[in-house]
Amino acid sequence: MKIETAIILRLCISVIAIVIPSALLSKGIYGSFIFTFSIPMIWQIGFLGKTIDSLGIKINSIKSSILTGVVSGCLIGFFGGSLLKYLGITGYFYNNAHKLQFSIGAFNAAFPLQKELGYRLLNMSNSAVGVCIYFLFCILIIGLGEEIFWRGFIQKKLSSYFSPNKSVWFTAILFALIHFYIFTILPIKTGISFLVLIALVGGIWGYLFNYYDNVWSSAVSHGVVVFIIWKYYFFNH
Repeated sequence: MKIETAIILRLCISVIAIVIPSALLSKGIYGSFIFTFSIPMIWQIGFLGKTIDSLGIKINSIKSSILTGVVSGCLIGFFGGSLLKYLGITGYFYNNAHKLQFSIGAFNAAFPLQKELGYRLLNMSNSAVGVCIYFLFCILIIGLGEEIFWRGFIQKKLSSYFSPNKSVWFTAILFALIHFYIFTILPIKTGISFLVLIALVGGIWGYLFNYYDNVWSSAVSHGVVVFIIWKYYFFNH
């Protein structure tokens, strides 16, 4: 009976992880969170039958983890923003020309950046309510979702084959490369510099994840950094 219940639960989680992203995409709501939440849930829990603990969603050291995340996020965000300002990588506008396009045979898909959920909320963050909504989005959707995927899922998988240091930096490099969409906004040379900075920050989050053995410190730090950089430095909105 317990085995049947576990199988049903795994099946339900897998179905939900497929249906919700599909429903959001059908409504024109998309972003990195579409795969960062769904892929780990489908594979780790639905297919392998692991618990959410295996993705770093644990309650150990949660208070100190969150505090470290807030402090490190603020430090990285403002220091990184000042560095971007020094390098001249600030004040960009996103418009219809900035979009990702994919073509496979007769299938064509285009994803304008200004219609991505994060950018929609950023564009609406000129009021106190808008700022709060965008901040929560950065923490709960971007920060938590991407850290579950990159640190709780990818980095942990790589750590089975490589040393802790190598798994941290291999993951950080992959994490940076997935931000290739930045080349729709930045020229090649500037975009490469931006990706290098993302990889360095990804390495910091990887070590935070290893140190606390949970996702909370890196997730909060990630969310705070995204909020500060996107709202106050990189974009004009």
